[in-house]
Amino acid sequence: MKNLLHSIQFTAPHKTQVRYLMLLIAVLYLFNFHVNDIWTPNESFYAESVREMFESGNFIDIQYNYRPRYNKPPLTYWAIALSSAIFGLNEFGIRLPMILMALGSIWLTYLLGKKLYGPKAGLYAMCIMAVSVQLIAVKQYASPEVPLTFFFTLTMYWFIRAYTENKNKYYYLAYVALGLTVLTKGYPYIIVIGGIIGFYLLLDSQFNLKIWFKKLLQIKLHIGIPIVLVIGLSWVIYMYFTYGQDFWRIFQHETFERAFTRDEKSMRPFFYVEVISWTILPYSLAFFVALGYYLFSYKNIRKEIGFAFSWFIVMFIIFTAAKGKIPTYFIQAHPPMALILTAFLINKPKLNKPFELIRLYSFLLPALLILGASFALIYLFSLSIIWYIVPLLVSILIFYLLRNNSEDKTQSQMIAIPFYAIIGVYLLLGAYLKPLELFRPYKNIGEIIKSNENIAGETPLQIDGTLIHNMPFYAERKVIRQDTLINIIQYTEPILALIREEHMSEFTGTEVLWEGYIYDFASESQFAKFIKASLKAEKGDYSDFAIFKLIYRP
Repeated sequence: MKNLLHSIQFTAPHKTQVRYLMLLIAVLYLFNFHVNDIWTPNESFYAESVREMFESGNFIDIQYNYRPRYNKPPLTYWAIALSSAIFGLNEFGIRLPMILMALGSIWLTYLLGKKLYGPKAGLYAMCIMAVSVQLIAVKQYASPEVPLTFFFTLTMYWFIRAYTENKNKYYYLAYVALGLTVLTKGYPYIIVIGGIIGFYLLLDSQFNLKIWFKKLLQIKLHIGIPIVLVIGLSWVIYMYFTYGQDFWRIFQHETFERAFTRDEKSMRPFFYVEVISWTILPYSLAFFVALGYYLFSYKNIRKEIGFAFSWFIVMFIIFTAAKGKIPTYFIQAHPPMALILTAFLINKPKLNKPFELIRLYSFLLPALLILGASFALIYLFSLSIIWYIVPLLVSILIFYLLRNNSEDKTQSQMIAIPFYAIIGVYLLLGAYLKPLELFRPYKNIGEIIKSNENIAGETPLQIDGTLIHNMPFYAERKVIRQDTLINIIQYTEPILALIREEHMSEFTGTEVLWEGYIYDFASESQFAKFIKASLKAEKGDYSDFAIFKLIYRP
């Protein structure tokens, strides 16, 4: 019991503390990660493409809905396929690699913090990374964001070990990891990571170009670049020689042009400032305070946060300059943000009294607001009264932590209190994931189709005027999405279709296999919007849903 109390306070012996935190984080990440049907749209692309890989036996030529899918490199598909081969082609098997690589990214952030600033810093960086809002949002979403974060962070970890320990084997491991990064999201990440490392070496050389050039020679580029190209571009080369410009046009658009040549009305220079304001909640406000401190005392940047600052600022500049801007592009900046904030705590800068209070409350104020929100969520989600135990326990825990006022414990409190406060919120959100399935009938529709012996496997499913991206996965057949009513009516083969209720008068001699509400918006990735629609539906307002009927006519 005494050891547990010390672990809760972040004052246990280091190995005990690491085990406690990783166990707590793993439980949080595994909680209800598999209870939802495949989400639309992006997760559907990866789940269905992997299903078709197993169906065809071809794991190289990627297809979705029985058409070539050239959009992204294959490593995410392969990770999902490996897991599905072991655990089954289901939500658990499809999402497990994302959970494991998210936990791996957290562990690497711990190792980076420990390497740069010591064991306690590793723990702080681990906690900041683990509960950041955007990583939590994608941790169980089968798409490239989490694998990219893992291999990106792995590249940076091996590089800093090689650079600080002067061991060539770590450089080679860094290049292998960079090759896998490219195999996950594409060759532009050679530019991003190359820019980070190049700027860091320049900063560490105090902007002396002669010293910088010598450092470039030390990192074994003549060996590393071929390693990266062989691993990262092997699939691209194969696909180009197999499919030519049809492949290259789409792949180039998805990996480069989408970000850098996309037609945007404005540059939106503050887009990622807005993203930072929430992406690493509950520590976003504290990060702004830490970054402000280092920018005003810029002489400390090279000495204290040179590596993390280079990583953060190069990503910020590149993605701000890019025309296409999406919040998930910045998840790979979470580790350096955690490291910058950790350094701000560990190095104990001498601050005047007002700034010391600003630093303290930049951690504690968001935590208290989040704690208040957790009580409201239980009412909003109509969860069982038993769930009030979660915010009550967190409140007791925070009160217990605040009783200790020593300087070392105050430092730990600034990490621990927001950490526990937002874990309570995440548990409540996780509890609401299962009730959400009342408004997501996709698996049920698929089971009805597959269990009907009269429906041939080659009969496509036609969908009246909307996109439901996960239906190819659950129906295990080609789906004609967003089909027109006239096309469905004039279809001369057996008709299997999801028809809007208001169009049913156009069909005679059909058997209704299922009817119910379906979310009438093509994407569930705007998760807050979907939750709002579901909460309204719970109260009888189905204005964001449409009644569909599954019909079959031989």
